[in-house]
Amino acid sequence: MLPTRAQPQPRHRARDRGMFLWTGWGSAMLGLCPRDIALAVMLVGLPTAQAADTTLTLACQGTTTAGTEEPEPVSMGIIVNFTKRTVQGFNDPSIVDYPVRITAWNDVTVDFGSEVLNSTWSTSGSIDRVTGDVEATLIVTDPKTSKTISSTVYALKCRPAQRMF
Repeated sequence: MLPTRAQPQPRHRARDRGMFLWTGWGSAMLGLCPRDIALAVMLVGLPTAQAADTTLTLACQGTTTAGTEEPEPVSMGIIVNFTKRTVQGFNDPSIVDYPVRITAWNDVTVDFGSEVLNSTWSTSGSIDRVTGDVEATLIVTDPKTSKTISSTVYALKCRPAQRMF
């Protein structure tokens, strides 16, 4: 059917700042306007924004004390994953690297603690979400005697950061 004068005539592609815009019957039938398109774009990006809030990446500096030795300076990264309820970064990936379970959290504090490898490795501590203070202890025990083989205490000041890669 050919359009008559009573029906709106379709517009052809219009060039606007280097982009082709279709302003004919199709967009009128769908009822799309710039506001609807902007809302759709924001909703598509919403899950990504929420996912970013579930992971906290921290850059930390402070000291680590092994046993009775003097404290040594340390710079390290910690990742807090609220979706998986884990904290990771206190262990050496070349030896053993396990995520530590978050045991509780609120707007101020994140508490964590886990035991692995037949209860021979345990890590526990807390993160103050307001000040950035982190205290953690890593203990390795003898599975036969339950005596402490080594302990490492972390005293850190952390700030939010982005992963480098």
